[in-house]
Amino acid sequence: MNIRQIEIFKAIMETGSVTAASNRLNISQPAASKHLRLMEQATGLVLFDRTGNRLIPTAEAQALFDQVERSYRGLDHLSRFVSALRQHPAGEICVAAMPMLARQWLPELLGQFLSEHTNVSLSFPVRSSGWIADAVVSGQVEIGLGLRVADAANFEQETIMRVPLVCIMQPEHPLASQSIIHAKDLSPYTLITLSNFDQWRLTVENALEADGAKPARTVDTFTTQVAGELVQRGVGVAIIDALTALDYAKAGLQWRLFKPSLMFDITLMRSTYKPASGLARTMIELMRSGAKRTELMLVDAGAFGHANS
Repeated sequence: MNIRQIEIFKAIMETGSVTAASNRLNISQPAASKHLRLMEQATGLVLFDRTGNRLIPTAEAQALFDQVERSYRGLDHLSRFVSALRQHPAGEICVAAMPMLARQWLPELLGQFLSEHTNVSLSFPVRSSGWIADAVVSGQVEIGLGLRVADAANFEQETIMRVPLVCIMQPEHPLASQSIIHAKDLSPYTLITLSNFDQWRLTVENALEADGAKPARTVDTFTTQVAGELVQRGVGVAIIDALTALDYAKAGLQWRLFKPSLMFDITLMRSTYKPASGLARTMIELMRSGAKRTELMLVDAGAFGHANS
């Protein structure tokens, strides 16, 4: 019994005659009759009682037809699934990001992605760039977003966005009267820094040391969000990324350009061993376009060289 025989049997059951079945399938009547005869021989079943030119299905034919219909319904379901998979891939994806991007920037992109891919499950760990790089290499994470790491063995790093660091403070803070904050200007004040956060602290400390700046006090925290919250509560000033600073400006804080200019490259990390899935390719393109829009927004805001008013 083969697929062609089953197809002809199904058509005969649905149309009620060999002639109608052969017309539906665009084959000759003798060919349809031959396939039916071969099917009966292969199965050892009498599928139709022949009365003149009429074919009357036997009980065995009806039972077999029920099974054939179930199989065809399964194929129809599979076909629809493949079509849906092509248009809206189902599955899961793991995207890891550093805290700076996980506060608002990336959740907005992920929200858009998930609204367009309703069958997709997401894992979204928030870790340091070093952890993300290791997870990408080991295959735990499909896409990573973080600062560029020195050891790039077995994974790719693509810079998709550059983000400057700026200084944020309360409006009444003495430094708010300046359009540019130099490292030495921080000496009399409390500086909120980011400890154990990729190369962030080392970068800022090097800038302070080069300018001979020694803040009166430092307060270490782990994320830019916590740093912003501490500034809001009058603890001191903080050097944070322009993305977070612009967000806190909506809450009334002031930001100023920081000199020397410090810039971080946001990189997209991918394993060199594992090809990107269709879901990952879609997500990556969304990230790239989102990064371009964000850089333009930072340029318009003056974060790359023009202080805000």
